[in-house]
Parts: sequence; C-alpha cells; structure tokens
Amino acid sequence: MKTMFTKEEMQLLKAKSPDAYIDKSLKSDISPGRKAFVTKFWLQKTGYSAGDLAYSRNRHPYWKAKKMEGTPERNAIRSSMHNYGDGNNIEWTENLISRFIDRNKKGKNGKYIHKDWELARDFRCTIAAIQHMRRKANMADKIFAGEGKKTTEKRLLNLLKMGEGTLRTMVRSMKR
Repeated sequence: MKTMFTKEEMQLLKAKSPDAYIDKSLKSDISPGRKAFVTKFWLQKTGYSAGDLAYSRNRHPYWKAKKMEGTPERNAIRSSMHNYGDGNNIEWTENLISRFIDRNKKGKNGKYIHKDWELARDFRCTIAAIQHMRRKANMADKIFAGEGKKTTEKRLLNLLKMGEGTLRTMVRSMKR
C-alpha cells in the first residue's frame, strides 16, 4: 500500500537533518497526529533516531524559549515552599560540612541522590544555601581532577571551608 502525502508533508519529508526537520515542522500547518505519522516515516527513511530529533528539538531557539517560560515564577514558588531556614544565614561548621559531604552523593546515573529541597530540610536552610555548597563541591572536584588527586573527605572538607570566589579563582588558574 502506497502512502499519500500532501505537498506540505512532502516538504517536511525533504528535510536532510534533524535540525532542518524541526525547523520545517514548526513552520508547517500539519495536525499533531499526522505530524507524528510523517515523523515516523521520516525517521525510517533517513535512519536518524528519535533521540537525534529530541537533541535538535532541545537546542532549537523556539523550544528553548518555550521550556524557559515561567521559570522565574516556578523557582520563586519552589523556594518559598522549601524555605526551611529561620531567616538567619547558616554557619557551615566543620561538622555541618562533613554531614553535607556524606549526603551530597551522586548515583550511577550522575544525578544527586538527595534533592536540593531534601538537604535544605535536613540542614534547616534554603535551597540557595544547598546550591551554593554544591557549586563549591563541584569546583573542588575540578580542582582535584586538575591536580590529579583523588577526592577524599578531608581534602574536600578543607576546600569547602573556603569561599566560592576563592575556589572559582583556583579553577580558572588551572585552565591557564
């Protein structure tokens, strides 16, 4: 059975790359259901995967802007929902930093085991305070990797006592 395509669908099928396909798809006036059918046909014809299309879609300016809509509002709601601090800045003592190091682990998939808000709740602080410590921990890891040293709790503890600006300067100096 031969499949019939409209003129607009044929234009979509002529896309040479996933980037071109996403561009043409956005400009076309094809219904979502039909577009899904054409996309499946295009993927078979070209040998690209759905992952290739997803990658192009996520990089496209239109979809980037769509994903970012409402971000400030969502972040404000999230911050107010998970503000466990008492209004005072948290003082990161050696004991607290050590506890943070123990809880700030990543799983095999590279994502943190504990979410920002979970740590904020446990440490009775804000999400921003946890993100600040995670940035410092990530910079410390870069410093250790640049020096060819293994990350140990003692070394990490010493670097996490430093300010974020100091760590950032250390990371930049390594790149030179």
